[in-house]
Amino acid sequence: MINLMNSHSSSAAETSVDPITLTMWWNKLITIVDESQATLLRTAFSRIVTESWDFSCALFDAKGEMVALGRHGLPAFTGCMMFAMKDFLKSYPRSKLQPGDSLITTDPWIGASQINDVFFVTPIFKDSKLVAFAMSVSHSPDVGGRLLSADSKEIFEEGFRLPIVKLYIAGEPNEDIFRIIRMNVRVPDIVVGDLEAQHAANLITQRRLLEFMDTVQRDNLDDLFEEILTKSDQAMANAIKAIPDGEYYGEAETDGFEKPIRLCCKIIIDGERISVDATGTSKQDKYGINTTWRWSFAEIAFGCICFARPKSPVNSATLKRVSYTVPDGTVINASYPAALGGRALVAAYIPGLIIRTLSQAIQSRAIAETGAPPHLSAYMGRGNSGRRFVDILFANGGLGARPTMDGISAIGFPANVSGVPVEITENEKPFKFLYKELEKDSGGAGEFRGGLGHALALESTSPEVITIAARLDRTEHPAKGIEGGLNGAPANISINGVIIHPKKTSELNKGDVFALSCAGGAGHGRAENRLRASIEDDILDGYISIEEAKRSYGWSEKKRR
Repeated sequence: MINLMNSHSSSAAETSVDPITLTMWWNKLITIVDESQATLLRTAFSRIVTESWDFSCALFDAKGEMVALGRHGLPAFTGCMMFAMKDFLKSYPRSKLQPGDSLITTDPWIGASQINDVFFVTPIFKDSKLVAFAMSVSHSPDVGGRLLSADSKEIFEEGFRLPIVKLYIAGEPNEDIFRIIRMNVRVPDIVVGDLEAQHAANLITQRRLLEFMDTVQRDNLDDLFEEILTKSDQAMANAIKAIPDGEYYGEAETDGFEKPIRLCCKIIIDGERISVDATGTSKQDKYGINTTWRWSFAEIAFGCICFARPKSPVNSATLKRVSYTVPDGTVINASYPAALGGRALVAAYIPGLIIRTLSQAIQSRAIAETGAPPHLSAYMGRGNSGRRFVDILFANGGLGARPTMDGISAIGFPANVSGVPVEITENEKPFKFLYKELEKDSGGAGEFRGGLGHALALESTSPEVITIAARLDRTEHPAKGIEGGLNGAPANISINGVIIHPKKTSELNKGDVFALSCAGGAGHGRAENRLRASIEDDILDGYISIEEAKRSYGWSEKKRR
């Protein structure tokens, strides 16, 4: 092995990196970003970050190409981050940056299709030379406006937007911007605390990268970054090449707000590239269930990567093998000033649609439909401490069954968000949980059963009104089974036992009970082919009832004996 750590002086021309060193150094970069994510997780104030993990971090080279991504972030942020960095560089080229600067934006057409997602960028300098960028993205609990919801009709209702601006200048906070933020949010200490956590996360990336550069005695890492991008591009090219060339067609239907939404795709596999055309998709909606092009691209790219399975960490080069077209003014390419607060209620269907469509090429990679999107109701009121709160109640549906395995229950897919523990919510908010459990019989029957969805019910103990903005789908369109598997159970949502609109804002008075069940994942393969032992294990584990075992699987006590 060439000892590159000793063979490069700080002034020497850099040469290519040998494979063993490349592997070690690449893993080092990923570890640096992982530490950045851990910093954000441990220093943030909001439960949306500390418990639900709605964030991501990445390292970019000096040209704005994403090189390394943290291993625990929100997958769809990846595709958005790649494009957003180009906008940051356009607004603030090298000549306008200095050590200690940090930039942010909440523009949903630049970032992640929702004002609450804050993009935070810090340029990294070594001896006055720009060598890289650190980026973090985090869901802010509040951005003013009405409560984050799906029933807004214009972006102006959803809060205040920040263009790309400097939040820190030469290491000092831009107090004018901080004052604007504090004046426009309900929980300023928590919002600003999260911003400072994002800043800390970026500074950790900066500190660790500079330490690494000193260790390997380099003034820049350009050749390492270039080698990483080249290897990632080739890994994705090889993965796509393994999928048979052809045109594949798919569509899906969602509940929509007042009427169903249709999603269409034509996927072309041509050698080492994937092209996706979403022509035929429904026009943008008057309510806030729309998404921007960047977020829908991110969901499409995520689906393509899951199916292709490149043997390489994901970065900009991986994503560039996927191209995407969709007409303007559609629900997944909404035009300004469309409302976007409930974007996940449509966009979360996209990865599953992509995977199912591509499974026409390789059937063994098919997965039944998942109980996505997750439940994402935002709620606000006055907490047990007397201070105001704004938060999101996360709950997940079940994963669709796989060709050789049952679906996973209550898992965040495609968004890997998790629910806040009951004990934390009850300690901070005026709620009493009546139950939080897996919904029995919600997974679709099949040779392999779909995963179960979350079910919960909580009672308001607050003397003041609590506002809750429901954001739930699949009440009318349950997850569909494949290869003879049965559908998963639909979602439902109610207050005091009365079914409510799954996407409208409601109020809870003291004693009111808010309850929901997330959609179950669908089954894979015919139910009569399921092993008797698996059925009986499901009964014993409480995943299915005896009535469901008899109805869907033909199970009986006689057969058991």
